[in-house]
Amino acid sequence: MPARIVKQNRDIKELFRARIREKVEQEKERMRERIDSEIPSWIRWAVKPLAEWNFNATRARWNDRGASGETNAFLHFWLLLPNTWTVISDVVLEPDPDEFIQIDHVVIGPPGIFLVETKAWEGAFLGYRDVWKRKEGNSWVVCESPTKQNLRHKKLFVEWVKGLSLNMSGPIADYVFPVVLFTRCGWLKVNECSMPVFRDGAALVGYLWRCARERVVFSQEQIEKVVQAIAEAKPLCNEFCVERIENIKLRNGKECIRVLGTKEGAEKLRETYISRGRIVSKLFADKHESGWWCFYLTP
Repeated sequence: MPARIVKQNRDIKELFRARIREKVEQEKERMRERIDSEIPSWIRWAVKPLAEWNFNATRARWNDRGASGETNAFLHFWLLLPNTWTVISDVVLEPDPDEFIQIDHVVIGPPGIFLVETKAWEGAFLGYRDVWKRKEGNSWVVCESPTKQNLRHKKLFVEWVKGLSLNMSGPIADYVFPVVLFTRCGWLKVNECSMPVFRDGAALVGYLWRCARERVVFSQEQIEKVVQAIAEAKPLCNEFCVERIENIKLRNGKECIRVLGTKEGAEKLRETYISRGRIVSKLFADKHESGWWCFYLTP
């Protein structure tokens, strides 16, 4: 039987999309405020439209999901992996307040959790120690690094999955493996990057089969626990039934988590950080704004 396919709840995913759109609008408003404070009034009329166009164009590039490449990868996973594996595509999570990750495919099987970043880029590419270049004419031009992008995904995903209490024999980070899959490039050379990079879905599936022969670290019960948690994951505000959550970085290296809502919701969020192994202060009411609850995180 082929691999099992699981999807995140569509209504829940739309909550994520709404939160991400809200975050983007907040960033855009901060950009406008910087222009108002730093650019002379006589030139603002020209700078604002250009800055907003660049902001939107950059976001559009970041949000390019490469749908055709993802479908190609999905079919390889589904058809070539056995039913001991589960595939969840287009995963959206919020491990920390306003820190969202969108993972093309989370592939979970006995040898571990594989985070697949799929790129449907066309052309020729060089990757060396996570610095990537694209061939443009006769020149090599530095471009977005898919391996650095997926390293961020791993870091945040590991923090999120720590809260599931999987009772692993070692750190959960040792069982989460980021990989990059190119589906349409004409030429690719990779050397000393932080993760495996593949040119086609069949090569990646072959790698997953080899991993399965070499080690078994997850039971089916543990796999199911991760799968269900991803499928039912919500934005933090919805998860804890609060209005707003803020993460404020302090000069001494600590973080202050502020929660607008009920004390019970704030306490549940605090307990989540404790389950991740973080050093957390007691919950206390904000002295300056009513309705807010706070706790500190120590590095």
